Amino acid sequence: MTRAFVIAIASIVIFSGAASGQHQGTAEQQRACRHDATRFCRYMNDDYAIANCLRANIGRLRTECRQVMEGRR
Repeated sequence: MTRAFVIAIASIVIFSGAASGQHQGTAEQQRACRHDATRFCRYMNDDYAIANCLRANIGRLRTECRQVMEGRR
Protein backbone atom coordinates (compact mmCIF):
# COMPACT_ATOMS: atom_id res chain seq x y z
CA MET A 1 0.00 0.00 0.00
CA THR A 2 1.39 3.39 -0.82
CA ARG A 3 2.09 5.92 1.88
CA ALA A 4 -0.25 8.45 0.25
CA PHE A 5 -3.09 5.94 0.33
CA VAL A 6 -2.51 5.17 4.00
CA ILE A 7 -2.49 8.88 4.80
CA ALA A 8 -5.70 9.37 2.83
CA ILE A 9 -7.41 6.54 4.67
CA ALA A 10 -6.18 7.88 7.99
CA SER A 11 -7.96 11.16 7.34
CA ILE A 12 -11.30 9.57 6.49
CA VAL A 13 -14.16 10.02 8.86
CA ILE A 14 -16.28 7.10 9.75
CA PHE A 15 -19.44 8.84 10.91
CA SER A 16 -22.29 10.00 8.74
CA GLY A 17 -24.04 13.23 9.58
CA ALA A 18 -24.73 16.65 8.17
CA ALA A 19 -22.47 17.51 5.28
CA SER A 20 -20.17 20.25 6.42
CA GLY A 21 -17.41 20.04 3.85
CA GLN A 22 -15.09 18.50 6.43
CA HIS A 23 -14.60 15.00 7.71
CA GLN A 24 -16.60 14.21 10.77
CA GLY A 25 -15.68 12.50 14.00
CA THR A 26 -12.99 13.29 16.50
CA ALA A 27 -9.34 12.47 15.97
CA GLU A 28 -9.70 9.73 18.59
CA GLN A 29 -12.65 8.20 16.74
CA GLN A 30 -10.79 8.32 13.46
CA ARG A 31 -7.74 6.64 15.05
CA ALA A 32 -9.97 3.92 16.51
CA CYS A 33 -11.25 2.90 13.08
CA ARG A 34 -8.33 3.72 10.79
CA HIS A 35 -7.15 0.10 10.68
CA ASP A 36 -10.64 -1.30 10.04
CA ALA A 37 -11.44 1.31 7.39
CA THR A 38 -8.23 0.38 5.59
CA ARG A 39 -8.95 -3.31 5.91
CA PHE A 40 -12.64 -3.48 4.99
CA CYS A 41 -13.36 -0.28 3.06
CA ARG A 42 -10.14 0.45 1.21
CA TYR A 43 -11.73 1.24 -2.16
CA MET A 44 -14.22 3.74 -0.78
CA ASN A 45 -13.44 7.43 -0.72
CA ASP A 46 -16.63 8.97 0.60
CA ASP A 47 -17.24 9.44 4.33
CA TYR A 48 -20.79 8.12 4.11
CA ALA A 49 -19.77 5.03 2.12
CA ILE A 50 -17.02 4.24 4.62
CA ALA A 51 -19.40 4.65 7.56
CA ASN A 52 -21.88 2.31 5.88
CA CYS A 53 -19.11 -0.16 5.09
CA LEU A 54 -17.95 -0.19 8.71
CA ARG A 55 -21.53 -0.68 9.92
CA ALA A 56 -21.93 -3.60 7.49
CA ASN A 57 -18.81 -5.18 9.00
CA ILE A 58 -19.61 -4.32 12.64
CA GLY A 59 -19.08 -7.89 13.83
CA ARG A 60 -15.61 -8.02 12.30
CA LEU A 61 -14.33 -4.69 13.63
CA ARG A 62 -11.71 -4.36 16.32
CA THR A 63 -13.11 -3.61 19.77
CA GLU A 64 -12.09 0.07 19.71
CA CYS A 65 -13.75 0.73 16.38
CA ARG A 66 -16.86 -1.27 17.25
CA GLN A 67 -17.31 0.81 20.40
CA VAL A 68 -17.03 4.01 18.38
CA MET A 69 -19.49 2.79 15.77
CA GLU A 70 -21.96 1.76 18.47
CA GLY A 71 -21.62 5.16 20.15
CA ARG A 72 -20.02 3.80 23.31
CA ARG A 73 -16.92 5.96 22.88
